[in-house]
Amino acid sequence: MKYFLILFGALLLCVSLLLGTPSSTKALPEYAAQTGEPCATCHVSPSGGGPRTPRGLAWVALGKTGNVPDLTQSLEILGVKLSVDSAYYTVANSQVQAAEVLNAAPAQGQKLFRWLSQHDGN
Repeated sequence: MKYFLILFGALLLCVSLLLGTPSSTKALPEYAAQTGEPCATCHVSPSGGGPRTPRGLAWVALGKTGNVPDLTQSLEILGVKLSVDSAYYTVANSQVQAAEVLNAAPAQGQKLFRWLSQHDGN
């Protein structure tokens, strides 16, 4: 009878732990099917779940619509202001110098090449 009570108590503890543990939110494959995007589009982990990428955060902010916004749209939705200064990407009045002629010293390399070419591998 004593062992029965111990076994019953352990079983009751296990059931209460299973029922009392809050369930975690997981990425659903239905979202990937709905959007046509792989899980890694919205999640940092390629298999889905866990932290979201900016695209995933914006998709949730839009109410989980049928398509995931691209990165630029996602950043704008999340409040990131994007600006481009063309001066960073423009080269003005710059001359490209011609490449120097490569002077190789083949004497040492030719001796090694001849020796390796004659070697039968054994």
